[in-house]
Amino acid sequence: MKKIKVFLFLLVLLTSFHVVHEYYLSTTSLKWVPAKQQLQITSRFLLDDIEALMQEKTDQKIVFLPDSNPAEIDAFVKAFYLNNLDIAIDGNQYKLDYLGREYQDDLLIIYAEIILSSNKLKRFEVKATFLTDFLSGQQNIIHLSLPGRKKSLLLTHKKTTFDFTLQ
Repeated sequence: MKKIKVFLFLLVLLTSFHVVHEYYLSTTSLKWVPAKQQLQITSRFLLDDIEALMQEKTDQKIVFLPDSNPAEIDAFVKAFYLNNLDIAIDGNQYKLDYLGREYQDDLLIIYAEIILSSNKLKRFEVKATFLTDFLSGQQNIIHLSLPGRKKSLLLTHKKTTFDFTLQ
């Protein structure tokens, strides 16, 4: 009987110190293709985070994969994306062309692009606020890929922008 009491005490003690660490992360890749004068943009988000955000904003149960309401989800995802990513190149603000979305396992992948009139760039300014007002621990990693150069930056709710100048 004493062994059972000790076992139960240890079990309660060990389970009471269980700490949950939740990580909220998105990645966005910006790939400059000079031959096409195109900035190709791909972002990845955890589906659970986007579903929770949409449910809070629309106050209704939304299911992705399979889509419970494709038209409503498309409109929400597009607005979410375009409202949370701003890109300026050489001091000029550019409008993103939203191309669409798809699912890969538990990820929502979003595609966009910017077509430029020049194939020579000097400076990138990126502001990414994805989920930072919804999830306090949200981190957004931005990967910038240029011919011969790569740069990765971590953005959070405290730091939502970065500047990168080509030398």
